[in-house]
Amino acid sequence: MRQILIMAILMLQSFAASAQSNIEKVFKIVLHDPSVEILANTDYNVVCLDSAPSYCKFTEFTIPVKKKKLFAQIEKEFLLEKANAYDVFIKKPGYSSSLTDNRIYVYGANNEYSVELGAHKSHIYYGMCFKDAADPMRRHAYLAIWFNENNKYHCYYYHIYGVIPARLNELKLDGNSKFKFDSLPKSMTRRTQTVIDDNRVTTTTYDDEGNVRVVKSHPLSEVTNDVKTDIDFMLMFGNLRVAFLDAIKDADAKTLQTGIVVKIARLCKEHNKLLTDNEKKTCISNIDEMKNTLKKVNSDSFLDGVLQEARMALEK
Repeated sequence: MRQILIMAILMLQSFAASAQSNIEKVFKIVLHDPSVEILANTDYNVVCLDSAPSYCKFTEFTIPVKKKKLFAQIEKEFLLEKANAYDVFIKKPGYSSSLTDNRIYVYGANNEYSVELGAHKSHIYYGMCFKDAADPMRRHAYLAIWFNENNKYHCYYYHIYGVIPARLNELKLDGNSKFKFDSLPKSMTRRTQTVIDDNRVTTTTYDDEGNVRVVKSHPLSEVTNDVKTDIDFMLMFGNLRVAFLDAIKDADAKTLQTGIVVKIARLCKEHNKLLTDNEKKTCISNIDEMKNTLKKVNSDSFLDGVLQEARMALEK
C-alpha cells in the first residue's frame, strides 16, 4: 500500500512538471515565430531569506491578427493543463468585471512585488499556478494577457516562481526555526540606494548590516545619441516602460521614478516624428496604462504630469 502511495505521489509530481514544461514550450514556440515582434524582455531574480530563489520572467510582444492561430496554441495548452493546476484564473471580454474578480500574483524575497490580472474588460487573461514538486513551499505561476490593438495582438507573458502566498509566514530561516516577516530583527530590515547616470539606472537594496540583497540595473542610454529609427524608439520606449512599472512598486524610489519619466518625455518630444501613426497609438496606449498603474500603486502628481507631457507630444 505504501509503495502504491509513493508511486501515486511521484506520478502527480511528474504531471505537474510536465504541465509547466508544456506551457513553457508553447510560449517558446510562439516567441520564435518570425511574425512575432518582441517589445520588451526582463528577468528579475532575487534570493529569499532561506537562500532559495524567487523570480519573474517577463516578455512583451505583438502578433499580427492574421497569425491568431498562435493564440489557439497557447489557449489549448492552458486548458489542457487546467486540471493539474491548484489555482486557475481565466477571464475574457464580456465578463462582468469588478475589483473582486481580479487576481494578484506575488513574487520577490518577501512576496513584495505583484502582477494583477483582470483589470481590463477588453483583455483576455489566463493564470495558472502549479506547486513545485521539489519544494512544497513554492509554486510556478504562468500568466498570459493579450488584447487586440490596431491589427495586432498586444501580449504579456509572465513566468513567476516563489513562495506560495498563504505559506509565506512558514518560510524557514534554518532547519529548525520559523519566523514571521513582521517580526524580523533589525539586521533584516532593508534600505535602497539608487544611482542614475546617462546610460543606466541601478538600484541596490541593502540590509542594515550593509549586505547587498538585490541589485537591479536598467539600460537607459542617452536617447539623443541612440535613437535613429522608429525601431530604436520602440525598443527604448519599451525598456523605459518596463523600468517605470517596476520602479513605482517602491514608494521611496522617487529619484529613479523621476529619472525614468523625464527620459520618456524627452524621448517622445524629440523623436516622435520617427513613428508611424500606429506606433504612436501603441505608445499612447501604454502611457495611459502607466498613468493608471501609477494612480493605483503609487500616486504622484508630478510623475503623472510628466507622463501627460509625453502623451501630448505623441498626439502632435
